[in-house]
Amino acid sequence: MRHLLLIWLFLLLAGGGDGFCQNPARGDDILDAIEKYGQAEVVIAYPGFDAMTALASRFSVSSCDGTVALLCLSLVTAREFIDSGMEYRLIPPADSKGFFTAGSAAEAMMWQSYPTWQHYDTIMHKIADRWPGLCTLDTIGYSVMGRAILALKISDNSSDDEPRPKVMLSSTIHGDEPAGFIMLMRLAEYLACESENEGLASELTSRLEIWINPLANPDGMYRNSDTMIYPVRANSNGYDLNRNFPDPEVTSPQPLQKETLDMIKFMEEKRFVLSVNLHSGAEVVNYPWDKWTRLHADDDWFNQISRRYADTVHRYADKGYMTFLDDGVTRGWEWYTVRGGRQDFVTWGLGGREVTLEIDDIRMTQGSNLEALWQWNHRSLLHYLAEALYGIRGKVTDAETGDPLPARIFIEGHDSDSSHTYADTVTGYFYRYAAPGKYNIIYSCPGYQPYRLEADLTSWDARMTVDVQLQKQDKTWPDPPLSRLLIWPNPSDGRFRIMPPQLLVGEVTVTVSSTSGSVAGSYRTTAFSGFPLQCDFSGLSTGIYIVAVRKQPHGPTVRGRVVIGRVQQQ
Repeated sequence: MRHLLLIWLFLLLAGGGDGFCQNPARGDDILDAIEKYGQAEVVIAYPGFDAMTALASRFSVSSCDGTVALLCLSLVTAREFIDSGMEYRLIPPADSKGFFTAGSAAEAMMWQSYPTWQHYDTIMHKIADRWPGLCTLDTIGYSVMGRAILALKISDNSSDDEPRPKVMLSSTIHGDEPAGFIMLMRLAEYLACESENEGLASELTSRLEIWINPLANPDGMYRNSDTMIYPVRANSNGYDLNRNFPDPEVTSPQPLQKETLDMIKFMEEKRFVLSVNLHSGAEVVNYPWDKWTRLHADDDWFNQISRRYADTVHRYADKGYMTFLDDGVTRGWEWYTVRGGRQDFVTWGLGGREVTLEIDDIRMTQGSNLEALWQWNHRSLLHYLAEALYGIRGKVTDAETGDPLPARIFIEGHDSDSSHTYADTVTGYFYRYAAPGKYNIIYSCPGYQPYRLEADLTSWDARMTVDVQLQKQDKTWPDPPLSRLLIWPNPSDGRFRIMPPQLLVGEVTVTVSSTSGSVAGSYRTTAFSGFPLQCDFSGLSTGIYIVAVRKQPHGPTVRGRVVIGRVQQQ
């Protein structure tokens, strides 16, 4: 974050050394910048962790180093910031002269400049057309302005939905962070080309289903032009797409944008087991949680894969690159908290594992620096994909019919905050990543007897394959209610069942709150027609709680009341 200190010093000098001050016509400079450039970036003094957490829930924080913080404002958030009375200085946008635009798609594929929108479309088609047996070009969805959000599937059986771990690399959800955009196009070409040779790239394309989405926010990058001139962080409606994903603890969420809805649908369909979201503005590997100031159940595993990424970078990069915070690695919340981020949504809401990769202190990387970033990072990206080859995997089926089952894979005494995973609904295959150790795993599926397995992962690179057959359960349950929740036993010791109504069948979030509205716990699961949800909140204190079951991603929500502990009747 060296550039934040430089910005601070520059603005102090430019302001005559008087620190932060307020413009006589407060906010006019912000509104003028938004009108001219599409956004306004301001620097403020770091207000402390708690105040920064509150601030990040209201405005889009682009950088923070414990001394100053950068906020990016659009028309959606500018007025609220101006009215807040907060002291700030406006940062002038970077000079666009250094961001050389290629004259052709062929020139852009030298990877030293930025393509036009048409060049980008051409490049993605070129890669797919040159390696038709390996690459398939798909469309995740469309932006507000109608631009296609493209993704390349790279796998040696690219036209099949083969049962392989699905992984995803995505970039530039913030339109003014373009370095990852170039890096992922180049990585797609590299994987396709090197798949013909023996080596890691060949192993990855033969054993994984790799999806690469170089540009998640095309409207932010290109705006009303075919060329990248003054790109902006937000989409064309002014919303930061990496603060726009569902979060059940946010009481007044932003309206989900088209780009967000399309990405959610795509990721729900693919069920990626591992993913990464590339950014610029810092040099660090950021892992969950962003929103909670507590450890993920697999914190050791997340720290290890992040550490391996950064350590590999350090072998090839110039001294001082990617050394921010803990030598290039951080838990998100220890940097600053984020609500509505894709990383936590994927990890908590979809049962995947995602990290956020910041690859350049300078958000708008000049074309002359793109080669260095590639040389410093591409080996780490390949090894990051290889993390999906390790851990515990297998298939869950019906013991009688052999049909695949969407079983829940839960590590007893370990999993929390929806860190468990599920077997694929169609194939029954599952993938569970964890640090070395011994684990008691419970495989469960509505209508079947649970199966317990003791697994021993002896190293970080251990691979264990377990195929599980579940026996049918001879039990009948009450009919689903029409519109309410049927909860039993009630009172209970915190372990109870919920029979949801038919309208909640599918992916749901179960949240338990106190009567005052404080969230006591939640998890995401799948509700099957006619089968109860198993709940274990036995760690909660005696009392009366509100249980809410919300169908994802947009509702509806049905609530009920549960009593935990023995409550004397009056």
